[in-house]
Amino acid sequence: MRNGRLFTIVGAIFGLVGLVLLCVAIAIAVSTAGFLASAERTDGTVAGLAARTTTTRGSDGHTRRTTLWYPTVEFTVGGRRYAFESSTGSNPPSHEQGESVPVAYDPADPSDARIASFWSAFLAPLIVGGLGVVFTPIGAVLFVKGRRITRL
Repeated sequence: MRNGRLFTIVGAIFGLVGLVLLCVAIAIAVSTAGFLASAERTDGTVAGLAARTTTTRGSDGHTRRTTLWYPTVEFTVGGRRYAFESSTGSNPPSHEQGESVPVAYDPADPSDARIASFWSAFLAPLIVGGLGVVFTPIGAVLFVKGRRITRL
């Protein structure tokens, strides 16, 4: 009886978390697609790479440092130069200084710009959605199993 109730509760939590993650992923993807659909395109140049280091302590007690590299991109619109730092970092760096990259920007506010590549635009919704795709069926299976055990 108790195992059935535990499975039901854990399954419900996993399922709800999975559904929330899927909704968040869809919202991010729709927002990004909307931006890209209305954005103007130009070419930019990677002006530099900003390093951000995070420190975490593992369960084994060891400290781990991870450095991600975020490209700073410069581009020109209407004779005016703009720059932005990408919200997507990687290790090793995904771009090199001086490299040309496609840029999508809001024509009403060119300072609102992003690197116009699939991975830069849709990496976040893919990760969040992937977690949702994993959590939702696990939650459903645990919930159904818990309900069946409870009935017996």
